[in-house]
Amino acid sequence: MNNPNQAPPKPEPEPKTFTTIDGNTLMSQHYDPLQFAIEKILPHGIFVFAGSPKVGKSWLTLDMCGAIATGGKLWDFGTTQGEVLYLALEDKYSRLQGRLKRMEADKMDISRLHLATASFGMQSGLFEAVHNFISAYPNTNFIAIDTLEKIRDGGRDKDVYSCDYSDMSKLREITDKHKLTLLLVHHTRKMYDPDPLNTISGSTGLIGAVDGAFVLVKDKRTGNKAKLIISNRDTESFCFDLRFDPDTCRWDFMGNSTEGGGDDEDSFCFLLNDFLQDDWSGTATELCNELKNCDANFSLTPATISKQLNASSGLLKKDYGISFDRDRSGKAKRIFLRRTEQ
Repeated sequence: MNNPNQAPPKPEPEPKTFTTIDGNTLMSQHYDPLQFAIEKILPHGIFVFAGSPKVGKSWLTLDMCGAIATGGKLWDFGTTQGEVLYLALEDKYSRLQGRLKRMEADKMDISRLHLATASFGMQSGLFEAVHNFISAYPNTNFIAIDTLEKIRDGGRDKDVYSCDYSDMSKLREITDKHKLTLLLVHHTRKMYDPDPLNTISGSTGLIGAVDGAFVLVKDKRTGNKAKLIISNRDTESFCFDLRFDPDTCRWDFMGNSTEGGGDDEDSFCFLLNDFLQDDWSGTATELCNELKNCDANFSLTPATISKQLNASSGLLKKDYGISFDRDRSGKAKRIFLRRTEQ
């Protein structure tokens, strides 16, 4: 006789298995082709646009916004016209107006460009606000958040990788629900790496969770030339040579670069330029240690540094304004590095 007070037996759990699709069935499915905000280089999805502070990211971001809002072009690349939301969270309206005037955007119809200088954080209403904006403007094609750090108001109780991956996964909810491009303006670390993607601030979890990355790298801090490296999941990679026009405040396209971020000589000069804030003197060993402090991945030996300085002296002086000299009078050969007028 059953005991009425006895709990019924628990059902056996369903065996865990994978949901799969066979190759033939997969090939018979129809999927919409990849859509673009800017043809060839910026498809729909979530992307990071990184560069060092004050390098000119916001100018290029605003140029992208204007091109998409007007259905114009960014360089030789056409756009898909749509409503644009630009969260310029490090600016004020008067500065944005001034920038748009210098870019001569006041001569175009930019009614589809919507700008805001304040935003909710990811934990305090950002997603609701974005969805409400898209409900009001259903043809939204592009959202730029400048900068990413301004909307990250969550706790950092996890390790950096987990936080980065989690935040990007949450932001992906926007592009999963709506057919548009989300561009997150971000910073790079003060370091040199042959692969510019490795300089993007944060962990590999941030880059691993997005659909692509744009990195703007100036040849010289005070110069007007830069490379734009583009590495996307679903398009080919690009490396463009750009030049900043101070009159129009636009980055002009100068051609496709074959360097992909620089060869060994340029890499060494770039790091040395980043390191040298004032005149410096010391031995090759001391310089080696200084450069390793700037970049943990730096691997040249003191002997190789001496050879590289000799080989790069012309480039250092011409393009970076750095003169190189030696004093051989003592037992330890001293190196002198000085900033020169260009």
